[in-house]
Amino acid sequence: MGAAMSEPILVMNKVGKAYSAAVPILRDVSFSQAPGEFVAVVGPSGCGKTTMLRCIAALMQPDQGEVLHLGQQFGDPPPWLSIVFQDYNRSLFPWLSVRQNVGFGLRKIDRRERDERVEQALSAVNLTHAADLYPWQLSGGMQQRCALARSIVVRPQLLLLDEPFASVDAQTRIDLQDMVMDICKKMSLSTLLVTHDIDEAVFMADKVVVLSTRPAQVVEQIEIDLPHPRDQLTTKESPEFLRLRHRVYTLVRHQAQKSAAAHTEREDQ
Repeated sequence: MGAAMSEPILVMNKVGKAYSAAVPILRDVSFSQAPGEFVAVVGPSGCGKTTMLRCIAALMQPDQGEVLHLGQQFGDPPPWLSIVFQDYNRSLFPWLSVRQNVGFGLRKIDRRERDERVEQALSAVNLTHAADLYPWQLSGGMQQRCALARSIVVRPQLLLLDEPFASVDAQTRIDLQDMVMDICKKMSLSTLLVTHDIDEAVFMADKVVVLSTRPAQVVEQIEIDLPHPRDQLTTKESPEFLRLRHRVYTLVRHQAQKSAAAHTEREDQ
């Protein structure tokens, strides 16, 4: 596994969330994440993955249970946490250059240090050549790399990824997966990825957390003991990858079937 045994950087302790009494979203969600660990969360569509991510980021508070970051609860997003969203073209400021977007969160630090950190982040995502362009001049993949650079430039302890590759083409998705894995390994960055893509989850993660149909609960936590570095071809062709993929797919498929059956039953009533 990619994490040392120490105090968890994240603990979800019986977290529950509902938008109304009739719409429960999360129920008793519990799992933990070790420092440096890459965790992927999967589950049926609409099960509450994004709601869970918002609770983790303290963008909303749970109704029951607690979310702990290094043993503490936060009413607002911790300063050492960063998020990369799916919709990159809404997360970037179109009137700022790539360089200015990346450095936006460093406005209060010394200019020399800010410039150095921005250059390092741009280099990490291969955007140095585009530093003076504007988001609307970039491809979708380049915009998402800009959003990633802005997230890592603050040197977070925990990086949250909300379907960050869903809006790009297949080849760009593969390239971004490899880039994120490389950055997270080099920075020893604790990372939590929410995704619908089971192959992506198994390929990138040290642990996969499978959620049930709504209201979401943790069905199973699966350790992904695949060797690093991982390769898009050889890793995905290995018997262990195929076994793990089959296990995760079977769990998610079963939950999706339960959701469909419950929906049909409600319609018949």
